[in-house]
Amino acid sequence: MSFPSYIRDTDIVFLGDSLTESFDLQKHFGRNDIRNRGMSGNMTDHVIYRLEEITDAQPAKVFLMIGINDIYQGYETEQIISNIEKILSQFDQHCPKTSLFVQSILPINPEKLFIDKTVNTTIYQINLGLKEICDRQKITFIDIHPDFLNNKGEMNETYTYDGVHLSEAGYILWAELIQNYLNE
Repeated sequence: MSFPSYIRDTDIVFLGDSLTESFDLQKHFGRNDIRNRGMSGNMTDHVIYRLEEITDAQPAKVFLMIGINDIYQGYETEQIISNIEKILSQFDQHCPKTSLFVQSILPINPEKLFIDKTVNTTIYQINLGLKEICDRQKITFIDIHPDFLNNKGEMNETYTYDGVHLSEAGYILWAELIQNYLNE
């Protein structure tokens, strides 16, 4: 069965980076009203740039997860939060009837990636900022971050194959954690 790639006003859109792009939404949710707008390598600036296709369509729901690539590129925490707030403002301005769901940025496993171990602290700080914005703007914040942690406060190796990208077990968990929000 083939699904249209364009976005309808009854659709649910998943917006983000490679984590979203690799999420086989039809497989995990079995619905034909979901559109994947994840794009590998995307940062918050990229999402801002390509929002028009989505806002013009006035989808029923948008699930957003973005920011990890900004961290890798050295963006400051405040800039990442500010850019995500700009994304949310665009939805509020151009499609106020769209229900927004902001998902927390997932942890990473720095040992697998051979990077600075403080990156998970940065992720935690960004997630706190996103929760504050969502609370203030009455947007649903879905904190799935804790469910992916191991006992060291890093991405559980069960859910990743390289320290950041998700394994099938990671996608199964993500789908389980947000299933109820799709049906709201």
